[in-house]
Amino acid sequence: MHRPLLLFTILVVCASAAAAGAEADDADTYRLAHLDYMLHCQGCHMADGSGVEGTVPPLPGEVGKFIASPEWRDYLIQVPGASQALIDDEALARLMNWIVRRFDPENAGDLKPYEPEEVGRLRSQPVTNPTEVRRRIIEGLQGAPAEE
Repeated sequence: MHRPLLLFTILVVCASAAAAGAEADDADTYRLAHLDYMLHCQGCHMADGSGVEGTVPPLPGEVGKFIASPEWRDYLIQVPGASQALIDDEALARLMNWIVRRFDPENAGDLKPYEPEEVGRLRSQPVTNPTEVRRRIIEGLQGAPAEE
């Protein structure tokens, strides 16, 4: 009679420990991505992601709008600031997943997380004219000229 209760208690304790471990991993992931954002992105995109009008696009409410588009997804990794960041592919994947979820949670719901292998492949093909490529992608997705 006591064995099922003991087994149940052990399972609950193990599940709680696993959940606590996952929360700690999530906290570490958030902390590391936020730190990388401060070191590699914030100088141009600002702490709040607002960017610089006319030169650096804003992130809030924008960065995830077209995340389902393969061209947009690739572009986010291929822009010079991302592709040339002095972090490894795993850190960049973590950072980009964090950026989309942090600055555009409404559009991040369908985000297929970036993986380090995908990031490595895309980084080797950086865009040389990000403003033009961004405009072209947005026009194609919206079917009308994009405003800059």
